[in-house]
Amino acid sequence: MRYIGLLFVIAYTIVCYNVSFADLDTEAKKTLSTIEWISIPEGAFLMGSTEAQADTAYTDAKLRSSLLEKHTFDAETPQHNVYLSAFQISRYEITNAQYRTFIKATGRPTPRGHNGEETWKAEDFNGDKQPVVGVTWFDAQAFAEWIGGSLPTEAQWERAARGTQARIYPWGNDPPKARQHANFARRYNKTTPVGQFSKGSTSNGIADLAGNVWEWCLDEYDPSLYSRDSDKTRRNPLNLRYRDVLRARVIRGGAWDVGSAFLRSSLRFKYFPLDSTHTIGFRVVRPSPEIKK
Repeated sequence: MRYIGLLFVIAYTIVCYNVSFADLDTEAKKTLSTIEWISIPEGAFLMGSTEAQADTAYTDAKLRSSLLEKHTFDAETPQHNVYLSAFQISRYEITNAQYRTFIKATGRPTPRGHNGEETWKAEDFNGDKQPVVGVTWFDAQAFAEWIGGSLPTEAQWERAARGTQARIYPWGNDPPKARQHANFARRYNKTTPVGQFSKGSTSNGIADLAGNVWEWCLDEYDPSLYSRDSDKTRRNPLNLRYRDVLRARVIRGGAWDVGSAFLRSSLRFKYFPLDSTHTIGFRVVRPSPEIKK
């Protein structure tokens, strides 16, 4: 297994926020300069869904797909308070151009699809401004650490997507419209360049949090996570409860090949960290100097 060495290196000291700009190599600094950042202030927000909201979402989703199961939506409950320190998140998903620099600088293998397909060479997915796909969780976190950041925690991702208003979608509560808000439901049958759907951005300008590609989060996936300690505010939560390098990780946001039911910002999904596919990419976070607002 090509990543077996990383299983020992990672040791779950994952969030490399202590890396200073001066410590980054030249290529990492160049790549960092190409990333636009959006600041998220310190503060609390409502994470997840109420039982009524999850039931409504499931009922609506079943009208479109008989493959969706109730437990997928139950994992969003109960809704609870989360308090996060200030952070910055990349405006766009990491692109092929940015990831290509990483490969050249570090010698990391090129991305592969679920069955070993060379997505890196497929013209539907390899444009410079398209999000990189075919990356494992370990690939994505390695890139993030290379530039001195991290994958977003599940809570950071949802805060970026929902704001403090508990929006259903990144742009608001109105259902997505094809070719306006996001790339989904195989309308293009491939990824699209990042930032193409301005109407689908958050009010502070974060693009493509719905559709285009699923996005890796730092956390292990646990469907019952919200049920524990939901009566008190969780502070900067990060779920690495089992410390298992093979345990499924959280992915968020939906992708180009799924329907609108998967674009809701509270929806939690999973994928195995050593696997990769042409529907999963990532974005990155780093600490923010902003004070609470």
